[in-house]
Amino acid sequence: MRVLLLGMPDVASCFDRVMRMPNLGIVSIAANLTGADVRVLDLVLHPKAVRRVVSEHLERLKPDVVGLSAMTFQYDTAKEVASVVRQVRPGAATVLGGYHATLATDLIAADPDAEVFDFLVRGEGEVAMNLLVEALAGRRDLSDVPGLSYRRDGRFVHNPQAALLDLSRLNIPLRSARLSYGFTYFGKPFDAVETSRGCPKQCNFCSVRQLYGRSYRFYPVERVLADISDARERGARGIFFVDDNINLKPGHLRELCGAITEAGLDNLEYITQADVAGFLNEPELPGLMRTAGFSGVFLGIESVAAENWKFLGKRNSPEGTRKVIRSLRKNGIGVAGGFIIGNPEDDASAIRDAFRTARMLPVDHAIMWCLTPYPGTEAREMMLAEGLVENPSEFRRYNGFICNVRTRYLTHTELVRAIAREGAKLYFNPAFFLRSRAWPRSLRAAWIYFRTVFEYLTRARRNSLFASRHKM
Repeated sequence: MRVLLLGMPDVASCFDRVMRMPNLGIVSIAANLTGADVRVLDLVLHPKAVRRVVSEHLERLKPDVVGLSAMTFQYDTAKEVASVVRQVRPGAATVLGGYHATLATDLIAADPDAEVFDFLVRGEGEVAMNLLVEALAGRRDLSDVPGLSYRRDGRFVHNPQAALLDLSRLNIPLRSARLSYGFTYFGKPFDAVETSRGCPKQCNFCSVRQLYGRSYRFYPVERVLADISDARERGARGIFFVDDNINLKPGHLRELCGAITEAGLDNLEYITQADVAGFLNEPELPGLMRTAGFSGVFLGIESVAAENWKFLGKRNSPEGTRKVIRSLRKNGIGVAGGFIIGNPEDDASAIRDAFRTARMLPVDHAIMWCLTPYPGTEAREMMLAEGLVENPSEFRRYNGFICNVRTRYLTHTELVRAIAREGAKLYFNPAFFLRSRAWPRSLRAAWIYFRTVFEYLTRARRNSLFASRHKM
């Protein structure tokens, strides 16, 4: 059985210019497929000729099964790519997996254009995909594959959800299955590694809890080290830890930093996402991280306005947030702070305050997300019920920057204009760039920054901010 796994090319243009990160899920699935000849094609490396590249690989590899991994804003592209599969390799089974397949199953089942997919894999794919390949080879029945949705009499049948996986039993990602290489962060060869899955916090806007429940599971440290070593042997000089919340459990990140240093893997550069509260509970972490080779952290600040805490399900005080940022920067670690605007209680002054906070906090870079009503989230259901979702179904625009909502006090147009106006004050300021440790000190980085700012100025008011630049 020949299997081709595809990662979609869609990425917000502001990230496209500074990083090209791999889809870790599909190489993890590849590593845990038995009895199959599997290849992985990450289309993020081929953004300008997607149809041609996919067609060429289909003709050469002649796969029996094609798996497509897609987040919500990549769903439309996944349908286009699956249509190419239908044309070039009509006998191949097409399988959609990832966040959107898991959280928007009913929406996909009702979408007539989704006929290009034969199967949906809901939840974690490593075991389900393996069982599906066995079923397609005639070694088991489709009804025996937990988490699988398949067509019967023109309609999707949904098997019961699969149990969460024991991460200690998963093989490290099969990077040798990749058909293309060239993943970078500011031009430096990078790869991705996962040390944990899930987050038990109650953030209403986040899809993670809907995907994994309120679980929080860890890979054995020895397995993480082997994964990092494998990436380094294949040319990576830096690692992006893709964990949803790497420092949520006390001791986990501390243990990881010590193990990296002891194993001599501290000659790599590491960046990660992390939680403000986790640093407050373990103030020694920034120093340990710096020793291990960490250079950057993305902090999910979301909002320091008390009126938004209940809706978002997350609370970060200004004092605690400022303390954590200063500690990280004191240890030479750059901080990118993520903020969410467009919450139901936001009025014009709240938008101004959010951008003012981003200017006043000592972050190296501020990323201002517009609240996005992702399928499966509590935020979507609450906002739909109140009529605050302006775009409930054009998922290509769900990239986190394009505004798809209104608030109780601002129309959609007023919200878009407020974001454009305040964003210009924040980003079109050379001092904001010059103080930053998140941006390398180089003419190339400066050119990328101000080119991105120019795109912000020209596209924000049109509400097409940072749309993916890929071409079919």
